[in-house]
Amino acid sequence: MKSFAAATLAAAALAVASVSQVDAHSYMIVPTPRDLEYHVDAEAKLGCPRPHIGQVTEYKAGETIDVRHYRNNHIGGFIRYAIAPRGQETKENFDKNAFYYTCRESGPECVPRYNPTDMFVTDGADINTIRCGDKITLPDWLPAGDYVLQWTWFGVGLSNGQKGSAEPQFRSCADIKLTTSGSKSGPPSCPGFTGGDRMTKVQNKGNDVCLFYHANDIVTTGAYIGPDEGAESKYVFGKPAPVEHCTGESGADYEVPAANNATAPANDDDSDSVEEAKPTEAAAPAVTPVLTEAPKPAETQAPQPAPQPAPQPAPQPAVQPAQPAQPTEAPAKKTPTKCHA
Repeated sequence: MKSFAAATLAAAALAVASVSQVDAHSYMIVPTPRDLEYHVDAEAKLGCPRPHIGQVTEYKAGETIDVRHYRNNHIGGFIRYAIAPRGQETKENFDKNAFYYTCRESGPECVPRYNPTDMFVTDGADINTIRCGDKITLPDWLPAGDYVLQWTWFGVGLSNGQKGSAEPQFRSCADIKLTTSGSKSGPPSCPGFTGGDRMTKVQNKGNDVCLFYHANDIVTTGAYIGPDEGAESKYVFGKPAPVEHCTGESGADYEVPAANNATAPANDDDSDSVEEAKPTEAAAPAVTPVLTEAPKPAETQAPQPAPQPAPQPAPQPAVQPAQPAQPTEAPAKKTPTKCHA
């Protein structure tokens, strides 16, 4: 009887723990946020959930920083990072200055304790234990000053243990200070994006997509609730919509394949240019030695013939003075003749 009661209590405790794990939501934990609480923004109306300034973390413009949040038993999704000057942290300003996206289940620590290759596995640990997140690069085009970093998660599945229900969006804000000004005159045309998460590794999907549920953009109509049946087909891999639809310049990792593709023809061009560079290099050394060596031989040859004839006539007159005895009489006779004349 006692065994049965103990087993019943253990089962009940496990059920409560499971529910608490499933119901757990999340928030940004690195950088230090204004508060350590989750804030639902199912209709995308919030700027910062808490208006009061919190702990300020200092960074340099363009610095690559660590970011973290708790997994808390949910599946897939994205994180959006936006920035606004302190005192101007409105929804509109954040929306205009969203600069980076990542996968929600990214980072080396984001691994459930048991069966991590199962798409729908829970943490297997207490809530607020499994940390996700990796690195982002702060804007390199803002002046030094005080800013607010906004964190938003979206496109996340498995709410209340239901595969067919999406998690609502959550917001957090952290106060940061840029101690240096950026080196660029303005933002890139596209936001940055670092792909790759727990399931992209399991299914070999590469590092330019994330697993998400139902929507790859922030929604304004509340969290989607659908049937569990057939829900698995709505867990798909892709990019955040703002990144997917952007066709301009980007400092994002998702552009790396394009850059590599662009490099391929560049390499072809380089091979052609190498062939063109060969004549160029041949011409360059040809010109250099000609200009350098031509004057030298000219100067060397000029002095060589000059001294050669000079010493030859020099010994000849030296021989003539050796025979002045014969012409001495002749000039002696001629000299008086000239004098009498």
